Amino acid sequence: MHQIKLNGDIAAGMLFILFGGWFCGSAILGLPFGSAFRMGSGFFPTVVGGMLLALGAVIVINGLVSQAEEIDLSAVPWRAVILFPVGLILFGAAMRPLGLLIALLALCFCSAMAVKGMTLFRAVLLSAVITAVCVAVFSFALGLNLPLIGDWLR
Repeated sequence: MHQIKLNGDIAAGMLFILFGGWFCGSAILGLPFGSAFRMGSGFFPTVVGGMLLALGAVIVINGLVSQAEEIDLSAVPWRAVILFPVGLILFGAAMRPLGLLIALLALCFCSAMAVKGMTLFRAVLLSAVITAVCVAVFSFALGLNLPLIGDWLR
């Protein structure tokens, strides 16, 4: 009996299938599909989700056929796996109520702390510098109308 070992291709393909299925399911259930000549708002997400599903299936099949190495879960940088999504969620949740400054600081700090060997002082300094550069570029140089201070802080 052949045992299937989880390798990087199988894991990546399953992730593609998961996201593709989620996009297709959300678009089909919540948006009008339309047709190729008169596209509805659900047409593009459904097509992209379908392509993700197909690509994921190809990657999974490649992972099953190939003799790739098994994943060593002890080598996965779990701090980065957890902190990067947390930073993105904090940015999205903090943008409207707290503004661009606080949201960017939270995102940069979480991303910096995800790096192995980062100290608290270096993470704070890096976050402040990156936030200052982003505010200078997006708010002042490009003139985008992004609130620097959110509704809660006024």
